[in-house]
Amino acid sequence: MQQMCALDYEPMERQRLERMALLRDLLIHAYRETDLYRAKLDERGIEPIQVAYPNVFVQVPITSKGDLRDEFPGRQLARSHRHGWLRYSNTSGSTGHPLMLIQDVDDISQKYASILRSRHMLSVDPMGSQARITPNECQPCGPTGSQVRWSDAMRPNNRKQASLFSFLEKQVINPWFHRRHMLKPFWDGNKATLPVDFEAVFDRLDRIQPEILTLYPLYALLLARYLERSGRTPPRIGGILEFSGGLTTPNMHEYIGRQFRVRTAQSSGGCEFARYASSCLSDPTRMHLAEGYCYVEAVRSDGTLCNPGELGNIIATSLHSWAMPVIRLEPGDVGRIIEDRCECGRRSRRLEHGGRLQALIKNSDGRWVTGADIWDRLLFVPGLSLFQLHQSSQKKYVLRLTTEPQKRIDMASLEEALHDVLGSKATVQFDHVSHLVTESSGKLQLVKSTTFEQFRAGASSQRQEVPIN
Repeated sequence: MQQMCALDYEPMERQRLERMALLRDLLIHAYRETDLYRAKLDERGIEPIQVAYPNVFVQVPITSKGDLRDEFPGRQLARSHRHGWLRYSNTSGSTGHPLMLIQDVDDISQKYASILRSRHMLSVDPMGSQARITPNECQPCGPTGSQVRWSDAMRPNNRKQASLFSFLEKQVINPWFHRRHMLKPFWDGNKATLPVDFEAVFDRLDRIQPEILTLYPLYALLLARYLERSGRTPPRIGGILEFSGGLTTPNMHEYIGRQFRVRTAQSSGGCEFARYASSCLSDPTRMHLAEGYCYVEAVRSDGTLCNPGELGNIIATSLHSWAMPVIRLEPGDVGRIIEDRCECGRRSRRLEHGGRLQALIKNSDGRWVTGADIWDRLLFVPGLSLFQLHQSSQKKYVLRLTTEPQKRIDMASLEEALHDVLGSKATVQFDHVSHLVTESSGKLQLVKSTTFEQFRAGASSQRQEVPIN
């Protein structure tokens, strides 16, 4: 953690040299030891030793989650790590089928250090008490994805290392040891968003009084609205309210922080990368990239690097994943990489998150609109609780709406917001419903696009010359 935090203050060129040296070593290792990346680099005729600059590394083929699943673990697991200490885990599957991952000891340490870094940046005790309410979380598991029991962890067989890691990691969520409290998610699995017992949630938080409250952003929004309409005193949070597992917009930061009477922060990552970006106290909406931990790119549909501040498809490389390399993975997000120096003094690049790739729409005027743009406008229409916007075509949409208790939706404000984000030629069919339905992961996908594929890297074959990002 100390090494990650120190690098944040180094000049940007020093940070670039550091990450490119790590990238080159990782790429050479992956080429020598994994069938997946040997095939990918041979296909493009790339020599790993030559990859020393971002505009050369961008020629390395993008890895899909399908690539990481295909013939797992034979094609992905490095040969020199197959008999070492390994930790297996699986993702939540929020964008499809769960993904199996493998980490060695150093990779595990780096991932936890990235989490501690995010808390250090916010001036809270990295080991302080935490309450967490999210729909899902990366789960330690056995080599086949199965749940591991204590008896499995102690059994002396060739999988004992993975089983032992699984058992030990589960103690992290044990409040007797690590002061971490996992609260039940509001929505569990592919179910309706039924009414939530907000009083029970607040009563539990009043008893815990955490230093850090980590929340799925939509949960935080619903709790904040309940605080406003009920007049209830917000729970005591000693340090920070941290958003995790989804998109948070500028308006959400301001509103939720005001209702909870606490500072808010944002982090970005996933099971593959832990936290590759986290906000500081100076600007909760833009997140500092952990340059020595994960290399993040924003790319255009032709595969070239975006200019600083230009919206692109996010591509991420885990710099310490040597057991199972994860190189140029498309996690399914869009955003802008900012190079302007932050007021906090850190010189690392920053990420302005635009939401999920599948929520990016090309509107009726031909303009790209992010999930963040749509959330920020629609979620604050008076009387509107939650929504799901389904795009049928560039000009046709279906909007499912739920209403705040004892209120009416301000349709004039809603139509104005829709005009701004969907364009002047859009037609919207309104569908007022009592509840919405979550994805299998338990998350609620507010925007579903049919045009996002045009934005993905590789969707266009026309090459462009752009500056190094």
